Amino acid sequence: MSGSEPRRRVLCVVHSPLFGGPHNKTIRLAEPLRRRGWDVAIAIPDEPGTAAPHLQAAGIEFLQIPLGRARASLDPRLFLRFVRSFLPSVHALEGAIERTGAEVVQIGGLVNPHAAFAARRRGAAVVWQIVDSRSPGPLRWVAMQLVRRLADAVMFNGEALIEIHGGRDSLPLPTFVYLPPVDTDHFVPSPERRSRIRHELGIPEAAPLVGTVSNLTPLKGIETFLAAATRIVAAEPEARFVLVGSAPSSYAEYGKSLRRQAAELDLPYPIVFAGDRSDVEGWYAAFDVHLNCSRSEGTTTTALEAQSCGVPVVATRVGAVHEVVDDDVTGFLVEPDRSDLVAGATLRLLADGELRSRMGGAARRSAVERFSAERSADVHVQGYEAALAHAALRKEAAGGSAS
Repeated sequence: MSGSEPRRRVLCVVHSPLFGGPHNKTIRLAEPLRRRGWDVAIAIPDEPGTAAPHLQAAGIEFLQIPLGRARASLDPRLFLRFVRSFLPSVHALEGAIERTGAEVVQIGGLVNPHAAFAARRRGAAVVWQIVDSRSPGPLRWVAMQLVRRLADAVMFNGEALIEIHGGRDSLPLPTFVYLPPVDTDHFVPSPERRSRIRHELGIPEAAPLVGTVSNLTPLKGIETFLAAATRIVAAEPEARFVLVGSAPSSYAEYGKSLRRQAAELDLPYPIVFAGDRSDVEGWYAAFDVHLNCSRSEGTTTTALEAQSCGVPVVATRVGAVHEVVDDDVTGFLVEPDRSDLVAGATLRLLADGELRSRMGGAARRSAVERFSAERSADVHVQGYEAALAHAALRKEAAGGSAS
């Protein structure tokens, strides 16, 4: 893009204070989007969490505002809390749109429509991103009515999510599929990083190490990881296990219960809870196998990052994960909540170094070819431009009908 062309602004709205996929995506895409003429800002809740430090360290413009959120649940108490916070959140988002000068507002998630109402009130185009399959059917149906009414473009984190949310024929809007971006120049196989992390943990180079990078929330299926560990050590007593990630404040008790469960397991070596890490690329490199035990996903970023580091993945067959983990090529796919299947697939990899190497190499090649930030940025720009065009037609039609 030449320096004489006007720059455009997009405000990404993420309703979680805990660093995760949507925040990570914003960081990864900021520079590729800047080169394409788009400047990025992100709005997050003004609550304690790990998102703000990560965004600040990455030099991303972010606004912390009162930002309520819905839960993918039919619990009436949570619904009432959502209703009470809705209008204040919309007003706060209107202010964020004004401050950033955003022409496009990008919503991260299905069940939080606050930013769509704020964008409509401030004349910005709406790009609604649907990132997982977690919402119960009735809630999903209601939310999709709002998407069809308020969005100017819809972006799905995987082709399978389109069918889960009604299919392409149900969407009279520009519709796109994107994959989470990975910095494939940074997330690389690295013997040096492998040795550093293993030395830090006191784990021998040859010891089998199974890990997961995940926020500690119920949908991530950490109980399945813990149960699989007991099965794995029965056949591979030297195996070690690492969890990289933390629990949000709303799940603090859940995080503590996971640690208690892990401490009660009859394992030769205690499971390591490494917490939130800024050097996560080194942890992937230290693993022999990466596990994704989620009960709900789109196309999980951590599976892509692990593959970029040349690590085979054992993942649950949920959402659109099968679109990024090639079963029996870059890893294995198993049914959710089946620790026996997770353990069996993991043991296959641990027992066969040649298989691990072959799958790790295929995983790395797939990451470079498919998961780069440049490819993801191209799709996002297409989505933004389509949304602006759709919004212009919508405003023109509204003006015509008013006259």
